[in-house]
Amino acid sequence: MCALTSEKLVSQLSKHPGVAIAGIVQTANLGIERILLNLISNSSVRFLLVCGRDSPVFQQGQSILALAENGVDENRTIVGGEGYQPVLRNLTQEQVDRFRRQVQVLDSMGLEDLASLTRRIEELRSISPGPFVEAPVEAAGESFVEIKPGGRREPLVYDPKGYFVISADRVAGELVVLHYLPDNTPAHEMRGRSAGPMMLGLIREGLVSQLSHAAYLGEELAKAQAALTLGLEYKQDLPLRPATQVSAPETSPRPSAATEGTAQTMSSITPPMTSEEFVSVLEGGKVDVAIRVSEIDLPTRFRGTLLKADEAKPFEIYHKTASEVVVGWGPATKVVMGVAGDVVKDAIVRVRGTKAKPGEVEGEVLVILTKAARVED
Repeated sequence: MCALTSEKLVSQLSKHPGVAIAGIVQTANLGIERILLNLISNSSVRFLLVCGRDSPVFQQGQSILALAENGVDENRTIVGGEGYQPVLRNLTQEQVDRFRRQVQVLDSMGLEDLASLTRRIEELRSISPGPFVEAPVEAAGESFVEIKPGGRREPLVYDPKGYFVISADRVAGELVVLHYLPDNTPAHEMRGRSAGPMMLGLIREGLVSQLSHAAYLGEELAKAQAALTLGLEYKQDLPLRPATQVSAPETSPRPSAATEGTAQTMSSITPPMTSEEFVSVLEGGKVDVAIRVSEIDLPTRFRGTLLKADEAKPFEIYHKTASEVVVGWGPATKVVMGVAGDVVKDAIVRVRGTKAKPGEVEGEVLVILTKAARVED
């Protein structure tokens, strides 16, 4: 079952008898490739029910239907596919042909009614022809050349555009970037609440001339945004720490009349919940846990081991517990100190959200701690 962009259908129908694989798809290329490889790897899968809302821009649902109907041309473009870049560059013709022979694609696009979809699934179960009898084909897809992290960062003094001082203005709830010329002359000031648009603004103004400098600034702005979001203390080039009593930021050159001279007390951020605290929270209650990812079930669902904060260094060191937690998340979930692609096996993630049922959390904020913390056995 492919629910296109209707994520809720996946959790509602994935455990229904007869549903072997359920998920969403966001693109008409890589997304469809991964669906196809999953399906041809299991000869018992004979139907693909396409339902839910299709994206008016990417049109991934229309492209799946076109693929089933028409296949691909010599350039592996889906014939009749109207989605954005409907090209299956990482598949072979043999894999596409196998998919079209093995799997019947059924069009229920736009349908989100649970009862109607359940009836449709039951109908398909009743007419299943059984496993596909042809010999399996090679299901390997994308192939990457492995590269190692690291490299040489040019000294910032070499950037002819100057340097930047970054701070987090707790009073205003803003990130502050001050730009100085190489001779220390003040040049520009930028304020905002999100690291991405601010970084784009610096690039738009032509204030960064080195790629390594841009990477550094992006990392620091993301840290500052995380500090504001989570109530942590931010100091440029230093690890994030629990907040203490702070006043209006020293680096803010022009505090407003309403805040000038007033002290602001920030409560210290607490360590994540223990296993006992997590278990005691009722369904629908708010939770805050640290997890080491052990398995990615779906693009927006992972499971992992609940971590216990170290007593001496509660924000740097964690210890494994025997408890397992399943986390669901989606486009509305905020990802801090990283990106969605950082949610991988063995990642350390702090999750804030709502307890859906015992052992499951609907994530509202994911904080990627893989580079900022470690797990000790």
